Amino acid sequence: MFQYFNFNFNELNKKENSTRFIFIGSLLLILGIFSLLYKNLGIKIVSWSLGVALLCLAYLNLKNINELKRYAPKEEIAPIKRNQTILLIVIALLFLFPKGIQSFMSSILGIYLVVSQILRIIKSKDNPYYKLGLWNVIEFIFGLILIGSPLFLSKFISSIISFLIIAMGLYLFSLGNRLRG
Repeated sequence: MFQYFNFNFNELNKKENSTRFIFIGSLLLILGIFSLLYKNLGIKIVSWSLGVALLCLAYLNLKNINELKRYAPKEEIAPIKRNQTILLIVIALLFLFPKGIQSFMSSILGIYLVVSQILRIIKSKDNPYYKLGLWNVIEFIFGLILIGSPLFLSKFISSIISFLIIAMGLYLFSLGNRLRG
């Protein structure tokens, strides 16, 4: 099974890699279609992929902490360890509660957009040269939508990622067929 994921990048477009491209392309097509049809699966995929990316960041941070332990005092390492702990908690939450965390992040983003636009209105009240434009209104409305429907952004992002996964799957599938023939 794992021989399908073993690539030789020196001569990638060889005929022997065609079945691997077809296999991975088919897997990506199936995953993309399922995540497009079932939005909850798409939200979980987005959350889990963000968790994997943060896990890689936590690994690099852990390597940095181990390197700093050699010569840095404990007071200098303590804030980095605190950040590492927070990062690991966020990773665990992303894997365990993907919809809840994405709802929370969308709500926080919505609150930030609404508050920032209100603060701009307050600041611009005294400035005759600053006018609120259409983009400010769009940001305010988008913030209200995110507060009212927190999974709106997550569903939108999962739809975009689903289309990208389907496009990559189609490309790899067609590349495998081209190399085979």
